[in-house]
Amino acid sequence: MTNLGNNAADGVVNLVDDLLTRAIARRASDLHFDPNEDQLRVRYRLDGLLQDVDHLPGALADNVIARLKVLAGLLTYRKDIPQEGALKADPSWMNGAAPIDIRVATFPTVRGERAVLRLMYSVGQVSGLNELGLAAGMVTELRLAAEQPQGLILVTGPAGSGKSTTLYALARHILTVTPGRSVTSLEDPVEQQVGGMAQIQIQPHGELNYARAMRSLLRQDVEVLLVGEIRDAETAHIVTEAALTGHLIMSTLHSGDPAEAVGRLLEMGIATYQVVSALTVVAAQRLLRTVCPACGGQGRCTACMSTGYLGRTACGQIAVMDDTLRRAVLDHRPIGQLRDIIRRDRPDLAADARRLVEEGKTTMDEVRRVLGMLGP
Repeated sequence: MTNLGNNAADGVVNLVDDLLTRAIARRASDLHFDPNEDQLRVRYRLDGLLQDVDHLPGALADNVIARLKVLAGLLTYRKDIPQEGALKADPSWMNGAAPIDIRVATFPTVRGERAVLRLMYSVGQVSGLNELGLAAGMVTELRLAAEQPQGLILVTGPAGSGKSTTLYALARHILTVTPGRSVTSLEDPVEQQVGGMAQIQIQPHGELNYARAMRSLLRQDVEVLLVGEIRDAETAHIVTEAALTGHLIMSTLHSGDPAEAVGRLLEMGIATYQVVSALTVVAAQRLLRTVCPACGGQGRCTACMSTGYLGRTACGQIAVMDDTLRRAVLDHRPIGQLRDIIRRDRPDLAADARRLVEEGKTTMDEVRRVLGMLGP
């Protein structure tokens, strides 16, 4: 447990600074401050999993949360409502690295306030499609889809499966191979800055939401539009219509696999003839932790915090809207049959995950943890 020293006020400031410095050095994606009966539990999300890093005295919990609120510009005296804010990382936390944005969200619980911080790294991320870890054939099909003048490209998977990273890689590919195209993004929030792409941060609960922003942008000579997420039927309809009227649209959707993604669009009221005409490809993906190179996956080193894993890579499945799949959708085939049709020509998620195991990049235990019932 951390020792604060004599000066409690300075101690809390130094403590929070130290926790943020350590989190950034480990490239944690999130920090959790969870109040318990007599402690404030601190955890980092590393490679997709939460790891305990400290247990602070419960008497300090209010002061630690208050310090986080001050940094994020939140109201310290309001402990009864959720609050959200943001801040730029202090240079002293970065150890010479590029500055990052940090988002702070607090929430009242029966044991005190809880705080979760999201660290938004703008550099050092995967930048190219060939760096994602996906199979070469899937990367080739994604590139071909991105080079088309119009259509809808969907990347699907649960939260934290790397969907946004894949969209950014697609955008960078477009900007590289066709530098004359007008590329714009609508995001909530902007997670990475991409040179050459006009990036707009929308306000989902304000006046500038996805639907309103898209309607306006499509009148501003946009050729390629990256939409952070299709969250509702209204957004789905606008995205589909844009793809049908000469725009290339790239977006994400929460669904398990490509067949389920097609079903989600139909459930949102998109007509079957529009789905088969607009949709170009659907790529589903998951992130798997990779074997720690320092200890060979034995979990015996500080680099991986004794977990045996360090870093992550992607497995995936892609569905291309070819004649066979198009006819099946128009015939209103059930999701299970669509899944079988897609799987005939291209490996499913479990098969692609086994590829990574055979290459020695991950383990079967990790595949079962991530894929669950979808796995082998």
